[in-house]
Amino acid sequence: MHLSMGGQPLIILSTHGAAHDLLSRRSARYSDRPRMVMSGELVTKGMHMLLRQYDERYRLHQRMEAPLLNVRAASAYRPLQDIESRQLLFDVLGEWDEFGEKGIDFHHHFERAMASTIYCLNYGYRLKTGYEKELMDGKKVQAEFARTGQVGAYIVDSFPSLNYLPKFLAPWKKEAEGLYELERQLHVGNLDKGLGNVGWNFSKHMQASPEAQGMPKEELAFDLGILADAGLDTSTVALDWFIVAWITCGSRWVQKAQQLLDEVVGKDRLPTFEDRPKLAYIDAIASETLRWRPVVVNGVPHFTKKEDTYMGYYIPAHSIVLPNAFAITRDESVFGEDVDKFIPERWMAEDVPDEPTIDACGFNVTALKDLPHTGFGFGRRICTGRIIARNQLFIQMARMLWAFDVEAGVVEATGQRHKVDDMDCTEGFVTLPKPFRAVLRPRGQWARDVILESGTTHGINHAEILNQASRDREHA
Repeated sequence: MHLSMGGQPLIILSTHGAAHDLLSRRSARYSDRPRMVMSGELVTKGMHMLLRQYDERYRLHQRMEAPLLNVRAASAYRPLQDIESRQLLFDVLGEWDEFGEKGIDFHHHFERAMASTIYCLNYGYRLKTGYEKELMDGKKVQAEFARTGQVGAYIVDSFPSLNYLPKFLAPWKKEAEGLYELERQLHVGNLDKGLGNVGWNFSKHMQASPEAQGMPKEELAFDLGILADAGLDTSTVALDWFIVAWITCGSRWVQKAQQLLDEVVGKDRLPTFEDRPKLAYIDAIASETLRWRPVVVNGVPHFTKKEDTYMGYYIPAHSIVLPNAFAITRDESVFGEDVDKFIPERWMAEDVPDEPTIDACGFNVTALKDLPHTGFGFGRRICTGRIIARNQLFIQMARMLWAFDVEAGVVEATGQRHKVDDMDCTEGFVTLPKPFRAVLRPRGQWARDVILESGTTHGINHAEILNQASRDREHA
């Protein structure tokens, strides 16, 4: 689809073929971002990785992050993801005992666990409650970024020349300075904590990297902060939609997954990453969750500075090219029929060789079809933290399916269970289900016993886990 917004060409891609051909195969031409004056230039001073132009400075930051985010490195972080997953189970069980059929705020528990994982990797400290000031400020920064980045929110984004006006004629500049200072203080403060905390972490590694030499402190701090924001959003929102799918359409695939877990794991221990090669169906559930309800429904815009042609269509220079994630994930030529239904089997390979291919994180490559994971973006702008995110989703989904049965919570005023609509969602940069409480009920006394025996993990020496992760990453 080709539109014009005030003279600005806008190309909307609604099939996977078109998105892959342009944004991946021709990524050298389509990897820039459109100019976003308010959120990109004023609020974040050009330091937001998502909005940076694809230039040498962007590639320098990619090189700085790459050794920390590849598949070998991601495999070294699994012990940390293990303890955060165990803590989540322990916390959820405690709230089941307290609230019963009223249900719990499951989003909060997912958010705490995901945030604690990435904050520990980034800065060397965990989050015990999910109400820590650093996380609250981080959520405020994310909300303001989403608001200031909305199309049409600020006239200066439509008419960039207005940014040359003096401050008294450009009120958005004062607002932007306040938002920048909030974000700067958050990211620099976290960087300082990371450098001062005991144990290895991303802050220490990135500061010592060749790419960071001579880099302003704020620029390094923003890199780490944006990495934390991205890691928090993807995993938390995906787990929220996983719960929605479980409640609204989960009777068949949940039963199948739980039967598989009972066969592979048994009932006297939690699932682990070592079980993953035999639990490809859990990875299929994670893939289907990301497809069924993309985290960023409208996609992230790309930009081309040069004209192009595609399948006989002319694409003008300086066009915004937007991959419509919701439409792309419903491309029947790629994902088959019934694309609006939640069907993990669409990801399962039909012919599996006797000798499977297993990657460094335990992912059973040959048991799953090579379908596109479009939720992480395209081409040279693909999410660099996607492997860590997939590991997080696997271990959390596997353990929740092993431990709990899930229903909507009972509304106190009516005595009836909350009616969950799988299309009822929030608006914004990321798309979450509308808030509701869900019951996560232990499948049996055996599940309670194993979770309680595993216990709380807050007393575990996470600094030693980080140090071991550093050693494992270097020797992988």
